Amino acid sequence: MRLKGQTAIITGSSRGLGREMAIRFSEEGCRIVIHGTSAKGAEETANLCVGETEIVLGDIRDPETSSQLVEAALGHFGRIDILVNNAGNARLEAFLDFDYGHFKAMISMHLDGTFLASQHVARAMARLGGGRILNMSSVAAAHGQFGFAAYGTAKTAIEGLTRVLAVELAQYKISVNCLSPGPVLTDMLKNVYTAEQLAERARTIPAQRLASPQEVAETALFLVSPEAAYITGQVLRLDGGATAAGCFTMEVYKRSPR
Repeated sequence: MRLKGQTAIITGSSRGLGREMAIRFSEEGCRIVIHGTSAKGAEETANLCVGETEIVLGDIRDPETSSQLVEAALGHFGRIDILVNNAGNARLEAFLDFDYGHFKAMISMHLDGTFLASQHVARAMARLGGGRILNMSSVAAAHGQFGFAAYGTAKTAIEGLTRVLAVELAQYKISVNCLSPGPVLTDMLKNVYTAEQLAERARTIPAQRLASPQEVAETALFLVSPEAAYITGQVLRLDGGATAAGCFTMEVYKRSPR
């Protein structure tokens, strides 16, 4: 029960990795403010959690949504200990054909959402004596990948924002870190890649497989736990060795020995 009595806001927790983190944190005694745009999905997450939950629906790019998340945590649970900035989506488009509207929407979803939620929550945490902020990035921030002009750019910016926030917020006993998974076998990934592409993708990773949502949730749990109190400003790659090997794209794999 490492998070007993604590309260966590997890954006984008009506599905995918956010849901897995909400469930896992709740098993450790944490009360969860669930966020998403789907009422059905949010209710499903709430039903899977152990203990108390509250739901806030809204576009994370809207400052009012961040305000409502803070109000829900303080109003129902009286405290905010953890924020996980997880809300986002992925879209692949070739750069020369990339629609500018799609680019702006993607950047805003990831970067503006992370900035707004962090600012609103950090103000409350500073008054309350501290907390943990965990931003979600991707190995797409560390590697060039076809089609990821918006997604990779947004995640790279989030890693830079993480370092700035870690420095500025340390005086308030707020730690800020970034979890950067490689490909994780979620519904979102299945919507981006075909089954054949996922199998090929796994062969570019030294561990020879994709990450599971549960592995991401466990790592996130550690980074927001009391045991990680002295860790701040860090980006943790959870990628099965892909970054170390530099073996990311299929073209690299084709040139490697079999």
